[in-house]
Amino acid sequence: MRISDSMAKKQSTTLRYNEWLQQSAIRIGRVLFVLTLVYVVMIILYDAFALVTPDMLLVRWVSAAGLAVGSALLWYSARKKQAAASYYARLLYGYVLLLVLFASVNVYLGRGMASKSVLLFVIPIIVSGLLLRRAAIYMTTVIATAAYVLTSMTYAINNPSEGYKIELYGEVGFYSGVLFIVAALVWDVVRSKNADDS
Repeated sequence: MRISDSMAKKQSTTLRYNEWLQQSAIRIGRVLFVLTLVYVVMIILYDAFALVTPDMLLVRWVSAAGLAVGSALLWYSARKKQAAASYYARLLYGYVLLLVLFASVNVYLGRGMASKSVLLFVIPIIVSGLLLRRAAIYMTTVIATAAYVLTSMTYAINNPSEGYKIELYGEVGFYSGVLFIVAALVWDVVRSKNADDS
């Protein structure tokens, strides 16, 4: 009798986890639609006040379109009922990669180490927390940090007169450390949730 009870409990836990992942994937899609809308409003304001060059404006529009299309495809895919947890986990990883790419483009457009868009790298770390796994959170942080460092270094190499190397290394090192602090905080929240569910 105990074996069947434990199996039923395990199936119930698996079903709840599947539902959690599916609902998370759907909610993230909705949040990214709002992010896209806010980004489009920013582009329109930048254009109205002539704050960016036409070629940078075009790149921003392409970035907004990519975020909208990617979010829509992942959101639509998340609406599939009764799929395995691995299916919804892959969708969440898709969101993570989409957001890292979006953040990288905006860091480059924002002048690399001088960009305030580094904040966008926090979003994929938070999204990875929905997987409720420490490895997912830290793997996402490593990817986000690598993308940030690569983007900032690429901008600095392409535009060598826009800053000193020591400033570049200091900024990149500081914000990379901040991303790992955010990851540790997200993991702490996830661990608390896991303990509460036990």
